[in-house]
Amino acid sequence: KAVLAAIAAAFIAIAARITIALPGAEIPATLQTAAVLLAGAALGANAGGMAIVFYLMLGVLGFPVFADGASGGTVLFGPSGGYLLGFWFAAVMLGIASDTGWLWRYPLLLPLWMMAAHVIILLFGAGLLSFSLGITAAWFNGVTPFLLGGVAKSMLAALLAYPCYGLIRALARQSGKEVT
Repeated sequence: KAVLAAIAAAFIAIAARITIALPGAEIPATLQTAAVLLAGAALGANAGGMAIVFYLMLGVLGFPVFADGASGGTVLFGPSGGYLLGFWFAAVMLGIASDTGWLWRYPLLLPLWMMAAHVIILLFGAGLLSFSLGITAAWFNGVTPFLLGGVAKSMLAALLAYPCYGLIRALARQSGKEVT
């Protein structure tokens, strides 16, 4: 589990480097949320949550793994801190759905699961932003600029989730280990 979680954390860090500056947004849009969703769905609640903890620990320890190469503990209390904390909740929610089979039982609902996870991330992000910007400004600067991209990244994660899940399960069977 730890090796898979570390690989997922590295994947999230790489995805964080792919950024798009959005007008009116406090932080850039990145592909890291899609990587977070994949980690939760493919690895399950335990390993998916562990991947997020590893990723956050790397950033806090000074490795430039956050968006735009940011690092340090202060990032968790800055504009992107709520989103970063929301990663864990989103990954664990998808992981629980994966572990219980709900994620895979109805494949056509997979994009909705991914969008629900994105909503969790956006709500955590806006929640922390509201302390510095106020609720209305947090909504317009921390949620609305990311809605369209969130839908696109949810669709991308939904397309990649089952193949990633299958690959990880196949690797686990070969090694005789349990993933979740």
